[in-house]
Amino acid sequence: MRILPGAGALGADIAGFTPADAESAAGAAWLIAALRQHPVLRLRGAAWTDAAQVALSTRLRALTGADPAGAPPGTLLRVTNLAAPDGTPLGVLGDGEVSWHSDGWFREQPFAVATLRALVVPPSGGDTHFSDMTAALDTLPAALREAIAGRAIHHQTVYTEAGPLRQGMAHPPSPDIRTWAGVDHPVIRRPALVERPCLYLGRRKQASIIGLPPDDSEALLDALWQHATNPALVWTQIWQTGDLLIWDNRRVLHKRDAFDAASVRLMHRTCEAGERPVG
Repeated sequence: MRILPGAGALGADIAGFTPADAESAAGAAWLIAALRQHPVLRLRGAAWTDAAQVALSTRLRALTGADPAGAPPGTLLRVTNLAAPDGTPLGVLGDGEVSWHSDGWFREQPFAVATLRALVVPPSGGDTHFSDMTAALDTLPAALREAIAGRAIHHQTVYTEAGPLRQGMAHPPSPDIRTWAGVDHPVIRRPALVERPCLYLGRRKQASIIGLPPDDSEALLDALWQHATNPALVWTQIWQTGDLLIWDNRRVLHKRDAFDAASVRLMHRTCEAGERPVG
């Protein structure tokens, strides 16, 4: 098993790691060591199955600081634009662009680690981009670093990223996002897997920085997001069938490009519950 860095500290290919290696505690521990060095890992060329992906995800859960009392481990989610004959979606996210975010940012304990495996890829489009939030914090201008010191972001939990109300929620009576139901997470967090802190922004839409007037909050969030998604911080995954990506969801943002609705993209994803962010 070897680490083949391909994007500085952000992304790396893993050579020689097979589903059989994932079944052993030693193999999973080796992979976690690689994940400490590179928050995005790509396993290419091995014949992964649903069962093997779930087994790997479950083992990683126990080694990444994930909360054992969180969501059930190793649950596969179908990410696809496929639909039944009556038009009912057979998965999530369709064929459109998915904007920058970290998975589960609206949860009290956002996801720690995620896996995504390509079963069918379109001829073009549907690429996934990752941005390094440790490097983003390290390169943050001093004035911005000072502006966010000790601050937290209020992430609303009323609406999904696509717009509909979340289950059990009602439309808020006030347009002031600060009053909406949500969770509060520090702008700078210290992930359990590594010692170095990183930016933690969640998602741009309908968020506010606690303690600031709306206009000041919007201006500061705009500046942070512009910096955090600078192309110099980004690594892009151009998918091949069979690719399996693993990433530390606490240390990166990611987004997906749109693709032709007439083509098919089918992915299987797992997300493992993590710890509550701390600054």
